Amino acid sequence: MPFDLRDDCILLHGHCPIEESEPLLDALRGTACPVVDLSGLEQAHTAILQVLMATAPAIRGCPADPVTAACLVALPRAEAPGEGRAG
Repeated sequence: MPFDLRDDCILLHGHCPIEESEPLLDALRGTACPVVDLSGLEQAHTAILQVLMATAPAIRGCPADPVTAACLVALPRAEAPGEGRAG
C-alpha cells in the first residue's frame, strides 16, 4: 500500500496508482484534521491528486515529481513536527 497512517498523518510514498484513490479518500474522511506527508511520494495518479485537491488536507513535505507538486501548491501547509514550539 503506497500510504500509511502514522500519528494522525497520512504518509504517501512511492508510486500511488488509481486503485489507492478510494482507500485514500476513506482515510482522509476518517481523520478529523488530516495531514498528508508527500516527502516520500515519487508519482501519483491524477485520481490521487483529485482526492487531495477535493479534501484539502494540510500538506507536509514536497513530492519528487514537479508536476505533482505544482498541482498541490494551493493546499494548506502543515507545520513540520517540532515547528512552532517554544523551547
